Amino acid sequence: MIPQAMKPTLALLSDISRRAFLRRSTGILAASAGFSELATAETLYGVETPELRSRAGVEAVLGKAPKTTADASLRPLTILFAGGAKDHLPKTHSHDVLPKRWKVLLGGAGPGDEAMTNMYRPQAEPDRALIAAGSPRVKALSTLEWPTEEHLATADAVVLYQHPKCWSDARQVKQIEAFLNRGGGLVLSHYVLWHASAALADLLGLAKGKDSQYKHKVITLKLPEPRHPIMHGLPHTFTIADECFWNLQGDRSKVAALATSEEAVGDKVSAEPVIWAYPRGKGRVMASTLGHFDWTFDDPFFRTILLRGIAWAARESPYRFDSLILRGIPLKD
Repeated sequence: MIPQAMKPTLALLSDISRRAFLRRSTGILAASAGFSELATAETLYGVETPELRSRAGVEAVLGKAPKTTADASLRPLTILFAGGAKDHLPKTHSHDVLPKRWKVLLGGAGPGDEAMTNMYRPQAEPDRALIAAGSPRVKALSTLEWPTEEHLATADAVVLYQHPKCWSDARQVKQIEAFLNRGGGLVLSHYVLWHASAALADLLGLAKGKDSQYKHKVITLKLPEPRHPIMHGLPHTFTIADECFWNLQGDRSKVAALATSEEAVGDKVSAEPVIWAYPRGKGRVMASTLGHFDWTFDDPFFRTILLRGIAWAARESPYRFDSLILRGIPLKD
């Protein structure tokens, strides 16, 4: 969202003590897990670093997924991650980093690539060999520009993590419409949805409206369709520390709301879509208003949703990339 000046705050003695305890215990956890010290607790945009997910809780989610096809019979996929210049404070809106890291996560580390996928937390060293391998039969590409015509002609799925000004040129909307009409899959995260346009809302299912709102906070997500393959196995309610948008414009009857948040709209409280799936032409769209903080992309629940969304949008088994979810991610034992 729009950058805000960080206001100085005074911490009470009890809060200082609590933070000191968090730093000490985080360091102990890191040492016991065999990787470098985790980022200490900090507050960004008024939101504190979220706690690690528990290993038991994450493994319980992944254990409910159906088994996937053997590697030898997988369809080759081309996936493009499109980002751009950084436009916010450090550790947020890393449009310049995510495409490179997730290119490695799905496609492996090629010449000149760093075997790194995490965005915020230090990476677990034992996973580096796996990370360098990527996922079988996947060609992953990254760009910090708008996708080229060749990208849109050959990619099975495109992931847009960009500034909303990318929609200022009407040709971009037409290009994505053609991409979806030929059967392409589109996945969008966060700021790229913050562009007020009825045409864009029609294309993506929902998008910013003139009365849309946003807030950085700990969001309680509820799953209206917990049996949807993208959300399968996830808790029906869980929290995530990020920024969400609400009161978006678009025809909600056409989208499948995968996760909602209770938000005030006028004098009422409404279950507002935070993540949704949307068929468009022959293609598929999955969009998430989440993705402000770097740490969100290291959250195994969000990584589950995003990776499954990519596979679903590409018309593959949504669970094809489940084996990538925990690569490099520290968990709380």
